[in-house]
Amino acid sequence: MKIIRLLTLAGLLTVLIGTLPALAGDECIACHKDPKFKVQNPKLFYYYEDFENSVHGVAGLGCSDCHGGDASTTDMKAAHVDVLKPVAFDRVPDTCGECHEQQHDTFVTSKHYKILEDDGTAPNCVTCHGAMEMDFIFVTRVKNTCAFCHNRETGNMPEVPDRADYVLNKINIMKGYRSFVNTYAEDQVEAKALETGYADLVARWHRFDLSQVETDVKALLGDYRKAKAQAMKDRRHK
Repeated sequence: MKIIRLLTLAGLLTVLIGTLPALAGDECIACHKDPKFKVQNPKLFYYYEDFENSVHGVAGLGCSDCHGGDASTTDMKAAHVDVLKPVAFDRVPDTCGECHEQQHDTFVTSKHYKILEDDGTAPNCVTCHGAMEMDFIFVTRVKNTCAFCHNRETGNMPEVPDRADYVLNKINIMKGYRSFVNTYAEDQVEAKALETGYADLVARWHRFDLSQVETDVKALLGDYRKAKAQAMKDRRHK
């Protein structure tokens, strides 16, 4: 028992020591999480809190991964050089695309991206996902965003918000099936094939070709339903 405890403690210390250089070297985090900053600039303090609990924060990214700047200095002016440029409204797709390549490469083929480049009025990544919440699809937010341009008053394809709502709700249903299949399916070859299909579908959504993506989501959702039914059998037989 003592040996096990010592090994566990040693493992924990290894993990903690391994993270110290990254934490100690990120002066952005050291400053923005300081309680004193909550009084000096509450907006940015709470912005950091949102980041800390976001999928990006949990994944271990730092402020400079998206904003640039110099995270190694305590000099405020030097640390903040050009930190707003990568997150300028028309630059957001390229910044996000540094990690989310498949989504970026599809989005730049869309009409929305062309309008974003031409006059900066089309949506970008954070319009639908928020700045921090990239792990989720907020269906109502997306529908309302679509409705800014696509409505009866403008006459610009007013059916788009409801069609987007339909597709995204189906994708969210699919995410539940996907989690179950990935956890319990014995046929992991099929599970990986479905996972590839899901990633491709999510990427194709970012072209906003609703006619095509509606067809694709129905087909893939049917495949996931069948795979889930089989995974339920697999689980019972274990």
